Amino acid sequence: MVARVRCRNVKMECPKVTCRDPVLLPGACCKTCTPEGFGVPGDEPQEPVEELTGRDFAVLLNGRTSRAPMTTSRVATGRLFLRKKTLHFSFLLESGAPPPASIQFMSGTGDILEQLEAQPTPYEATNNRICGAWTRVPKQYRAMLLDEKMWVAISPPDDSQEDTISGQLARYVGVDTEVFSALLVPVSTANQTLGGGGTAIISVDRKTDSLHVSLVFNGIFAERETHNATLVVELLPERGLDPVTDSVVLPKVFSDVNRAEIMTTLGDRSLIRLTRGQVAMKVWSKAAPELALEGTITPRATCNVFSAVLSIPVPDAENDEASVRTYVSSPHGAGWALLTLSNNGTFQYQVFVKGFDVASLTLETKNRRRDRIVDNLTPFYRDSWANGSYDKPTYSDLDALLRGKLEIVVSAGENDEELRGMLNPLAVTEALRSPQPVLLSSPEVPMAATVWVAVDSACVTHYDVMVAGQPPGGAVEPFWNLILRENDESWDPRHENTQVDLETQVEGRELFAHSTQLSRLSLSRLGAGVSYLDLVLLPHENNSAQQPSLSGLVQGVSIPSNCLLGSDHHEVIIPDRDSDECFYGNCVLQPADPPPINNKCIDEDKRVFEDGSSWQSPANVCSMCMCTRGNIICQDVVCHKVECEDAYTPPDQCCQVCPGGNAVSEENKMCELNNQKQFLGAKWHPFLTPKGFDKCVSCACVLNSNGQPVVNCSRFPCPPLLCGPDDMEQQPDSCCAKCRTPRPEAPLPTAQPGMVNEGDIMTEEEQRNNIRRGGGCLINNWALYENGAEWHPRLTSIGYYKCVTCKCKDSNITCANQHCPTLRCQAMVQEEQECCPRCTNENSTINHGHKAQWRKPHRTSLKNKNSNRMRNSGHGQAVNTGNKFYGG
Repeated sequence: MVARVRCRNVKMECPKVTCRDPVLLPGACCKTCTPEGFGVPGDEPQEPVEELTGRDFAVLLNGRTSRAPMTTSRVATGRLFLRKKTLHFSFLLESGAPPPASIQFMSGTGDILEQLEAQPTPYEATNNRICGAWTRVPKQYRAMLLDEKMWVAISPPDDSQEDTISGQLARYVGVDTEVFSALLVPVSTANQTLGGGGTAIISVDRKTDSLHVSLVFNGIFAERETHNATLVVELLPERGLDPVTDSVVLPKVFSDVNRAEIMTTLGDRSLIRLTRGQVAMKVWSKAAPELALEGTITPRATCNVFSAVLSIPVPDAENDEASVRTYVSSPHGAGWALLTLSNNGTFQYQVFVKGFDVASLTLETKNRRRDRIVDNLTPFYRDSWANGSYDKPTYSDLDALLRGKLEIVVSAGENDEELRGMLNPLAVTEALRSPQPVLLSSPEVPMAATVWVAVDSACVTHYDVMVAGQPPGGAVEPFWNLILRENDESWDPRHENTQVDLETQVEGRELFAHSTQLSRLSLSRLGAGVSYLDLVLLPHENNSAQQPSLSGLVQGVSIPSNCLLGSDHHEVIIPDRDSDECFYGNCVLQPADPPPINNKCIDEDKRVFEDGSSWQSPANVCSMCMCTRGNIICQDVVCHKVECEDAYTPPDQCCQVCPGGNAVSEENKMCELNNQKQFLGAKWHPFLTPKGFDKCVSCACVLNSNGQPVVNCSRFPCPPLLCGPDDMEQQPDSCCAKCRTPRPEAPLPTAQPGMVNEGDIMTEEEQRNNIRRGGGCLINNWALYENGAEWHPRLTSIGYYKCVTCKCKDSNITCANQHCPTLRCQAMVQEEQECCPRCTNENSTINHGHKAQWRKPHRTSLKNKNSNRMRNSGHGQAVNTGNKFYGG
């Protein structure tokens, strides 16, 4: 190989300047614009730019690189990149190796700095890679990493420390420009005590297409081989092509880590073969060929997951009137794209477009002179989706993808409207456990956003945000809030919809590795697909008007079963105000959130019924069924009372009729109400969900003025009552309510002799204020109890419930269920109106008292003692669940 020197004038590649008087700064080749206010060129302050050079790291992990050398055949390699305070990592495992249980970052002394759970996402599972991110790395740990004093270890699935391999992070040559990678494993491990391994870091010279190979390896040298060892590197193309062999002499070899660099090439089609994973690499020492290492060369060993937010393209210049007119004159579409790079170089893509008439969908490279179409995705676009793979990528396509020059272009065709999005590497955080992002858009705003949302096993919600498009008011960066909004109208409407402010006043286009703790109800609604994400655009200085929001429905988020509503059956203990704990049995227990409501019902024949629907039972014509919150309830037909002696039941009917009645059995003279068909002249009780047959309502099938059969229903009349609705109570087995027995009112106190206001009487408002100041309890702004008062709560259905006693003490209400005796009998019975079960033989009991006991609670575990105190009692409800009563 003959080396040649090539030179070019870089002044011809200088970027175009937009100012009138550009200057040439000392030591520079290109002219730049001088900011206003600075007289001397070169003295102007520079914007802080994050230094990317020196923040890429690689690591080799096997038995020899571990802090304590071990005998193992496991080999792995990793690529790490420090971006701001987040360390992104990707580990390439040997073929067939199971994913590790955990990833540990350690100091040089072996102290664990951070331990992360290794959970492969759907995107790197097929590539034998483990990706993730260590977020918010402390400053001292970042300094340790930059000084190359940090180690990383991966443990096996059984979390056995004996087989945990580790390696030291370092900046190896070429890792910042790496295009291809290889994990080298021993060809044979029969003659080795300590296993060997290696990794190849391969860069490409864009001018000559030659390969720069940086090798990190160990375990290939003979025992006595310590100096001037000859290393042989061989590239093995597929399809029977001749291999390419190079060699290099190492002055000194080491047991743990050896480095070597070579320049080589495979010929004219070397890059296309490397791009498609058709080249293997083999490395060995000339003195010990039996210890050779071998592996397939693949695209770089990073996560290789890329995403794009599709939106109206941002104008290139402020005076670009055509671009401005494009995204202002019509409703705006939006979308997102996801692309994964496989080990064989295949581009697996998934594109979603919303609110846009798609005429063409292409994958293009962004070049300075002219864009180039890489692949036409239009034939695979159906119903807002395009899914497929680009199986024959070239090296130029791969290079454009890795350098951020590959974009998705969606065109409407006629009016030149477009949606564009550049594919950029996606940070593999906890939020990426979800299969796809949530698209936030608005037809009124030329912007779009994607939010990745996922919930981990600890019920923590993680989310990442990416924003694209032209911010309102001509701002450079968008300024926004992020809100989680619930809109539950049918799934479980018993609870109020809530709104959670996830982020406030964020400026920028990216937000990664953020998390929040949501309630079980919010998590359940998140999984049920009844929650929305709103990205509220905030006004800027150039535009003070409130901007519309970008919104999207959250769908497809998997919620662990232990995080769902109703999965937590532990009761919350309501303590007494003067105590820190509560003795079990002497306090009212409040349950966790009720289980969710499932709207639809499925019967034994797999038929689906909507919530609230009713139908005739297919097994019994005299039975009606209904769907109530996911449960099927069937009731026998309740017949209308007939007043005749010779009543009979006609064929195919369930209820008796009087002989010579007016019922006419004509098919066109029938009435139907809730799937109940009745003949003309029939009378019946309607079957209404969720209570079933309503005996207090009578319906009849009659003819209207036009001679058509209609249903006429009326409720049985009830006598008028002289009390208000709050003083009424329903009677059992009766259609009418009655007035509740009034509570005797306490006489108003009068002023005592000798007082200044002698002879005056306090008003009711003054009396109520005195009671509250004395530690009284107010319920629902109506019922007022003095300090120390006891009472039974009132239920709407049964009146006062004497099985629970409530007490007011120092403005705090506590309630207790009646303490039932311990029974020692085989036959027990509990009447409907009784609080406790009893033996059929009254002598077979051990009486522990029938009165609610109030005693100092024992010290027990307490959850949410301050946030779940009983708030209502006198007008609350209690739900009987066995021997426990829950106040609400």
